[in-house]
Amino acid sequence: MKIGIIGLGSMGQMLVNAFCKSGAVLPKDLIIYNRSREKAEKLQKPYNLEIASSAQEVCERSELLFVCTKPLDILPLLRELTIPEPVHVVSVAAGVRIEDLEAVHTGAVSKVIPTVTSQELRGVSLYTCSSRLSSAQKQQLVALLSSIGVAEGIGEQEIETATILTSSAPGLLAGIMESFAQAAVRKTPGLSIDSAREMLVETMLGTAKLLQAEQLGFDQLIERVATKGGITEEGLRVLDQRLPDGFDELFDMTESKHAMLKEMVKKQL
Repeated sequence: MKIGIIGLGSMGQMLVNAFCKSGAVLPKDLIIYNRSREKAEKLQKPYNLEIASSAQEVCERSELLFVCTKPLDILPLLRELTIPEPVHVVSVAAGVRIEDLEAVHTGAVSKVIPTVTSQELRGVSLYTCSSRLSSAQKQQLVALLSSIGVAEGIGEQEIETATILTSSAPGLLAGIMESFAQAAVRKTPGLSIDSAREMLVETMLGTAKLLQAEQLGFDQLIERVATKGGITEEGLRVLDQRLPDGFDELFDMTESKHAMLKEMVKKQL
């Protein structure tokens, strides 16, 4: 199966690297295109990929087409292109609904929300598909996403909240950990910021592995670490006073942002 990728920003590059790293896609079965050829050439070197001369060429030669452009660029781009009906078009853009994609392509369409951690073959790729997909097309997509992490099918009503837990989470968690490290250094200036960051990274890795290996719930791990009246329990009490409102505000803000983006995309139809 020939897989095309148009747009080599952060997510487009991640998909190329992850597909090749997983071995699920042979480099000869990938064809890529980016307006700036320099980005395509950087990816071509390690994998000997084929670079298309235009986005239209990618459409004509692909069976599965990932469009990795910005949300407000995707519909104008798809309108410009002549996409054969058998091509399965996959958008990775937030704010672009299945019905938006169906308005500009007569064939099968899907929406995928990837995560940068899939470059390490871990993380969750969210997907939702149109009713136009054949069972074979859906199986192909799920198998491909499963090769670079966990593929999670989800409804469009839930995908925006889930996006914060998957695609946005690496950046959000990095921000939380940076604040944690900075606070430690403010408290104890003799501790270097690099050491604090390294400690947190290793602790995050170990925590994730422990949760997964022993199939623990968050509450079970808390119970294991936080002894009655101990330091961790007191720390959790402080966090419980501050974090819930902060996370509620986070989800309210992202909901508003998604709504605004969807409205801007809708006006393009």
